[in-house]
Amino acid sequence: MNSEPPLLIIASLPGDFDLAHLSWPEAANGKITVNDAKFDDLDMVEVIVDGMPFLLNHYTADETAQRFATQKFDRLFTGLPTSGESSIGLAVRNILTSAKHLPAINHRILLLGQWIGEAIEATAAAWTPSGRITNFRYFDEITGEYLAGGPFPALFQTSFSEVRNGYFVTSGLRYFAGQEIHLTAPPDYTPAEVANRLVRIIDDFVSHGKMDSPAQAKGMSNGETLVFSPSDDLAHVDITIKSCAVNVDQAKMLPKATRQ
Repeated sequence: MNSEPPLLIIASLPGDFDLAHLSWPEAANGKITVNDAKFDDLDMVEVIVDGMPFLLNHYTADETAQRFATQKFDRLFTGLPTSGESSIGLAVRNILTSAKHLPAINHRILLLGQWIGEAIEATAAAWTPSGRITNFRYFDEITGEYLAGGPFPALFQTSFSEVRNGYFVTSGLRYFAGQEIHLTAPPDYTPAEVANRLVRIIDDFVSHGKMDSPAQAKGMSNGETLVFSPSDDLAHVDITIKSCAVNVDQAKMLPKATRQ
């Protein structure tokens, strides 16, 4: 069994579209190996980038519509696929599943998404673990910045929502860190202030992994403390933002001793 594709590249494709004969852009020349021999009579191919194997699947317009009907997606600068649009799904092969969260793997699956999107004149991209869909131009821009050493694309590959006043929950972080965040913010914090903190915390979790024991750390502003309380099963960590309360001048952001 291969993994469900976390990345979907969406476009209007002709009825006779053949994934095995995709016209890759010039940027991909000499950097990939395409192997379609393993999947006779199936609309999928294996693509190897820097020795790392990925699986590409072509989904018809009906199959694409079904995928978006069975999962809720938050729309970021775009709408849901139209009735005539199909998609190409990208996933790591089984041999890489345990390493899918690593930056090297994430870089390459997003890079493949860029190349495929260019080749098929994509209109949108979706990341299924976070339930996010965005227009392809934005996906291409944030991916380019990330691959050039910029920030992790947190607003695409993860998401967060306020489920009740001052209480925020992430989605998609489990894919990278094995853990989601449940954050409680002070009532006087604006949504923008909470979002700025969550994006930084998410980036740290993606880089260093989950929290496996209680901890405290300095926040983003003077007198602000972050209190971390992992759940018993480590599926999520409760983070409370407190003002003043504890002197943590010597604390480091998310101590490595508490990470997995």
